[in-house]
Amino acid sequence: MADKLEVGDRAPNFELPAVYGYKAGATSPSAEEGVTIKLKDFEGKQWVILVFYTFDASPEDTRLMVSLNGYNRKFQTKEVEMMGISWNGVQSHRQFIEVYQLNFTLLSDEKKEMTQKYGVVYEEDDMGQMVKKIRRSTFVIDKTGMIRAIWDDIEDLREHPKDVWAFIQKEKS
Repeated sequence: MADKLEVGDRAPNFELPAVYGYKAGATSPSAEEGVTIKLKDFEGKQWVILVFYTFDASPEDTRLMVSLNGYNRKFQTKEVEMMGISWNGVQSHRQFIEVYQLNFTLLSDEKKEMTQKYGVVYEEDDMGQMVKKIRRSTFVIDKTGMIRAIWDDIEDLREHPKDVWAFIQKEKS
């Protein structure tokens, strides 16, 4: 398990398979194949919100992602790119995006490397066996690659986007 990241730390870089967010119409970018996104692509250009979640289409994660979806246009007005990240593959992400019309990118960490580097993995006893899971967490990363805010172990899934938006408004005004 990686050391716990803190505000002021440099965000670990990543290069992960991705599925672009939903756009109405037959040429939705979510249908694009072979997309890879790197954190370094955003350095010097714009801030990034990375939202780690457990599983595509689980009730809790659907609630979180749909709530965040409602704020994504606001984030974009402040030149902030929001992306979700889980262990699900691109096919699962593609379905999740299309069914719930999520208008932001989802990243696939099937090798479980980035979730380890960001320190969001924990173990839980599941019927006598220890199982690794992702702790719902959000990182705000500025355009220099520095972590500006962390929400760890998010509990209020519907209110969380408001908290992130309030932080973005304060920091980017």
